[in-house]
Amino acid sequence: YANSVLQALYFCQPFRDLVCVTPDGRPLPEIPIASLPPQVALPSPPPKDPVPATPAGATPAAAAAAAAASLPRLPQSIFSALRALFLHISLNTEDKGMVSPSAFIAALKKENPDFRTSQHQDAHEFLNYLLNRVAEDVDENRTSTLVHGASTDSSAAPTFASATPASSPPATPPRPAQRPLPSGRPTLIQSLFEGQLTNETRCLACNTVSHRDETFLDLSIDIEPNSSVTACLREFSKGEMLLEDNRFKCDHCNEYCDAEKRMKVKTLPNILALHLKRFKYIEDANRNIRPTKLTYRVAFPLELRLFDTSDDAQNPDRLYELFAIVVHIGAGLAHGHYVTVVRTQGKWVLFDDDAVDVIKESDIMKYFGDAPGGQAYVLFYQ
Repeated sequence: YANSVLQALYFCQPFRDLVCVTPDGRPLPEIPIASLPPQVALPSPPPKDPVPATPAGATPAAAAAAAAASLPRLPQSIFSALRALFLHISLNTEDKGMVSPSAFIAALKKENPDFRTSQHQDAHEFLNYLLNRVAEDVDENRTSTLVHGASTDSSAAPTFASATPASSPPATPPRPAQRPLPSGRPTLIQSLFEGQLTNETRCLACNTVSHRDETFLDLSIDIEPNSSVTACLREFSKGEMLLEDNRFKCDHCNEYCDAEKRMKVKTLPNILALHLKRFKYIEDANRNIRPTKLTYRVAFPLELRLFDTSDDAQNPDRLYELFAIVVHIGAGLAHGHYVTVVRTQGKWVLFDDDAVDVIKESDIMKYFGDAPGGQAYVLFYQ
């Protein structure tokens, strides 16, 4: 579950670049993005172009290689462990080989007791925890540095369309809780993954529309048999009537009225993570509540546009391209296996822990569902 998410995030190039150039609180040289090699998953020779020298005379890559020559055994934080791991992978451009994320896992277990067992964990919950933890670590590092009289701003860091901070996705359907992200200047997590939803409620008596905004780092969507991500997103934004006992208290009418409620996207994220809700708790014949996996076939496109955006959404026709898929193999929540499919250097690559294989684009359809090879669980669009 950890490897699958780490592979997907590593091949999210804006995220990887920002992780590598963001200070992590350790006295290590900070590396400009321009000095980092391109994605290196496929067997290929190291870059032959010379790397520009730093003012001190040493190349940034050489300085980074010295800093990441050995991964820290006891990283200061989750973010520090992630940054060291990403730098280590980026700067070791051998044709073959692998790196064990043991230092990162040690930091993860140290920070969160939920991950200290050898039990199968949920990749989506891990992704949610990791993004929130990294956001907190970066904010703490920034605050600590500012207190000591220095700024952590990096002129080398790219800029992205801003996402307005707020809280969490809708209360229904149920999902792992997201912590409030750090306030103030957006962190790298907010600048990339954070979007905003708006709950629109229209009073049917006076037609007054009220709004309540909430943020999200990923969208969790219910799935149906033989459907598509587009259809699931349409259902996610489908209007709901509030009638009888569920009437809406209209501030304009000052009484409870029939109303129509719907969810729309107000701010589109730069990186869109879609969580397909394949695990569901049901009541069996013995009156026990148990989790079951939904292996429904759900088609997903390589290119995606979100619809049902709010009237004030910026660039509502933004085109997203699929770049990573976290796949779950197995019959249940408590056991199974995760693999990751990523797009890099114009090819699709399957990562199954230490096994790496180039696959055909047509093979992506295997992960729609109803197949022994596993079902898509989290989709990453950029």
